[in-house]
Amino acid sequence: METRIEKSKKRKKEIRKQVLSIPKMLIILIISFFIYILTLVLWANTLKGTAYYDLLDTILKIYIMTVGFFMGLGYMNLKFIIVLVKSLIKIMFTVWVVIIVQFSSMEQVEQNIWIILSAFFFVYLEVLLDINDCLFQVKDDFRIPKIKFLTSTFIKENSISLSIMCLGIINSILSFFIVDLLDATKLV
Repeated sequence: METRIEKSKKRKKEIRKQVLSIPKMLIILIISFFIYILTLVLWANTLKGTAYYDLLDTILKIYIMTVGFFMGLGYMNLKFIIVLVKSLIKIMFTVWVVIIVQFSSMEQVEQNIWIILSAFFFVYLEVLLDINDCLFQVKDDFRIPKIKFLTSTFIKENSISLSIMCLGIINSILSFFIVDLLDATKLV
């Protein structure tokens, strides 16, 4: 049986651990934002001088809104709400958005822009949620001997930041292919 002094020491140790984990989490979140912003700058440089450069401002706003919405969902830490939002996104985008836009009175150009911009939001949010789910499925005994801090506990505690970093890496990879794609479709 623990004494009152041992309980007090244990409680202080847990509080200290929680207080010290906040700066680590904040630092990792700032690093992930930095990586994400760098990838957005890479996209801007890649699309500079193309017909799509004018849309880039709107697309960047949608990306930032998506990451903010994802962080809100992730930090609430309610698995049911995340699954509900993910299901809502799939149904809303694949069925209702397409139907509503196709039968609306908007011109074809407006319809296409609306579908494209909503696709950016919904698809990027779904990718972030999928990456986050994948990070939570890491085995409890996961360790990389050369990188001591990279454990399953670290990955699960910082899954939101790591998801944002992964999305930044995906954006970086895609930015190298976007110019070739635009050249192939003769849109540059």
